[in-house]
Amino acid sequence: MDGKKVIEVVNLFAEFHNETGSDNVSAFSVWLNRRLNAHPAGVANTGDDNRMLVWLTHRLSKMFRWYAKETLQANGLTSMDEYFFLISINKIGTPSKTKVYADTITEINTGTQMMKRMIDAGLIEEVTDKQDKRVRRVKLTAKGKRTRENFFQQSVSDLKLKSGNLSETEKKELIRLLAYLEKFHTNIYFNDSGLSFEEMIEKHLL
Repeated sequence: MDGKKVIEVVNLFAEFHNETGSDNVSAFSVWLNRRLNAHPAGVANTGDDNRMLVWLTHRLSKMFRWYAKETLQANGLTSMDEYFFLISINKIGTPSKTKVYADTITEINTGTQMMKRMIDAGLIEEVTDKQDKRVRRVKLTAKGKRTRENFFQQSVSDLKLKSGNLSETEKKELIRLLAYLEKFHTNIYFNDSGLSFEEMIEKHLL
């Protein structure tokens, strides 16, 4: 083995000991694995940053939903979209169904099916609008409120895992960038969805 590598391992073990106060080799291997994988060198450069951005966010979205699967099932939910329905209704109060679909960016046909299932499951109930009897509004039942709170409490651990080993500074920077993108695309979705991609690019890109 290269002598420099031995010195590097010894220095890392010393750093581990100073940080944790432990001399346990098994604990050192866990610490080292976390340390080496905390900040990977990067992903392959395809020469198309836009495509890579979309690919990464799509992959992360699928993996994050995978992490939540067990907690969803334990609370009688079939998808994160149903949980977002509970969040939306709790936030707004007593919205119309179409307001919930818009707030959660859900297609009407898909939203209608989800809403019916959740009403049948006793998570949501329909109420008649006091001003316009033709409008059907929705609100959370006591069961729906418990389900929302239980899922929130039970997902604390997987939320920690999802952010990996990013530092607090890195998390804040990532949140800042993602919040910008969310606001940018929300504006287009609600105000300019009828435009062509060329028109959207002309209007919104600098």
